[in-house]
Amino acid sequence: MGAAFHLVEVSVSDPGELRSLREHLRRVPGVEITQIPGTPADGELGVWDVLQVVATGSGALAVAARTLPAFIRSRRSNVSVTVKATNRTVTITVDNVDDAMPIVEKALDA
Repeated sequence: MGAAFHLVEVSVSDPGELRSLREHLRRVPGVEITQIPGTPADGELGVWDVLQVVATGSGALAVAARTLPAFIRSRRSNVSVTVKATNRTVTITVDNVDDAMPIVEKALDA
């Protein structure tokens, strides 16, 4: 029986930070990062690319998520990072990082 794959999409509010976020997440062992075109919602004309984060176990995905506060706090300007799991979408900012991370971790466990 093969290992289950876990998948989330991660985006950043400043498209100029996408490459930095991609490199930041690539340092996490056990995850694969792919940059893909975003999908516009109804009424949107265009969207920025997003990062698809794939892990063979939820543990590696949780480790990747736990690195996001450090990434957000290290930016010169205020950026937000949005994590989209199967059942939930959470946006993390420097102002809500302590409140948002438990929600992200719970979404990844589901």
